[in-house]
Amino acid sequence: MNINTDAFSNGQIDSKIWLCEELEQLGWTSNLTRIFGGWYGITAFLLLSRGRFQVNRIYSYDVDPSCQAIADMINNNWVIKEWQFKAWTEDCNQAWLCNFSQYDSNTVDLIINTSTEHFDTKQWFLNIPKGMRVILQGNNMPHSDHFVKTETIDEFKDQYPLSTYCYQGIKTFEYPDWSFTRFMTIGYK
Repeated sequence: MNINTDAFSNGQIDSKIWLCEELEQLGWTSNLTRIFGGWYGITAFLLLSRGRFQVNRIYSYDVDPSCQAIADMINNNWVIKEWQFKAWTEDCNQAWLCNFSQYDSNTVDLIINTSTEHFDTKQWFLNIPKGMRVILQGNNMPHSDHFVKTETIDEFKDQYPLSTYCYQGIKTFEYPDWSFTRFMTIGYK
């Protein structure tokens, strides 16, 4: 199993802890949360292990087939509990992922995407119906596989507009020889 260790970098982990902290303050619960661009399932791991966000199931989707087995391994504690967590290899731009009543007892009520800059199209966002709760993160880090470039929280909000914002903010990461800013919005599409 070949793991990209960047998934565990300071910027990645602190960004996901920030998401957890802000989500926990809202007092939301979830029947089924879908994570788009879930990579190795670290967001789900943190949400489930912290235990402050009440969620019945988290399903994680990533287009990279190497992610599924790693995400399921990292979250094995919840995979074996009747799929409280489960990862799949899927293109999040597919409309079926936004069929939110696909499973009678597992109605999706929250979408999380912490890697919006990695999507070369906004189809995944366009497929989300109005009124759906969403949590979105992106950043201004220059990188060859970043397709969406935003420099401010307002530009980020213009890229992914929500009808209601419950939270919006930035987190700056300063390192000895470089820095970047992560943007986050939480609300209703």
